[in-house]
Formats: sequence, C-alpha cells, structure tokens
Amino acid sequence: MRELFRNKRKGKKTMELFTSPVLNLFIILIPFLLITAVFVQTSVIDLSLPSGKNKTTSEEMKAPKEKLLILSIAPQGFYLILGEKLLKIIPKEEDTFSFTKLGEILQKVKDEFPEQTSIIIEADDGIIYDHIIHAMDQCRNCGLINISLSASKG
Repeated sequence: MRELFRNKRKGKKTMELFTSPVLNLFIILIPFLLITAVFVQTSVIDLSLPSGKNKTTSEEMKAPKEKLLILSIAPQGFYLILGEKLLKIIPKEEDTFSFTKLGEILQKVKDEFPEQTSIIIEADDGIIYDHIIHAMDQCRNCGLINISLSASKG
C-alpha cells in the first residue's frame, strides 16, 4: 500500500505558469498605445438650436425686450439685420469672407445697443461650417453671447 502512495507522489508534477511572454507583450503594448493615443481638447459653444415648435416660454416673456438681431451668411457675404431694418451688407473680399470687418461692425452695434446680448445666425445651405464658427466667434468677442442658429429663409 505504501508503494501505491509513493508512486502517486513521484508521478505528480507541479506545473508552473510561464508569464514572461505575456508581460513582455504588455511592456511593449502599453507605451505603444500611449504614444498613438490622440489627446483632444474639446471646447463648448453655448447656442440655441432651432426647434420645430414656435411656442414662447414664460422665461422669454419675462426677459427684457431686445431687438431681433440677425446675421445672415450668404454666398455673396454677410447681411446684418436689426429688427426689420437692414443695417449693413459686408460683401466678400477677393472671394473670402471678411471676419475682421464683421467683428468691427458687430462691435459698433453692441456699443450702440449695449443691452443686446442675443443674435440669430442664418446660413445658406452652401455655407461651410467653418465660416459659421468664425462668425460665431466674432459675435462672442463683441459680447453677443446668446447665439441661435437658423436655416436661411430663401
């Protein structure tokens, strides 16, 4: 009987887990993933998107009355409209939009109407998104922080 137990003990081998290849893989893989990772800085632009409903809320009714300021971006240039009156047309210069002129004119409007903090940006379908963002930046630089986007009516 003793022989039986001795044979079982001799025949039993302990197995070792060889983790060196896995650790080598992680040593190579982790720096590679860190190097190839893209670190993106995102920024947030506070704006109001157009909705399908034209209902006014009680907050909008209580807000002080501002004149409706519209910046229309068309393929020909910028059109700045205050209420029902066309304030300024800023045509393209050498086939590019003049954002510096837009900023100057928006600053003049802001100086003339200091209570004005909102603007609606209308853009035609063919306008590049980058141009809309540059126009929004000019509006924010002038103190027009409540920016709404709208599709062009025509």
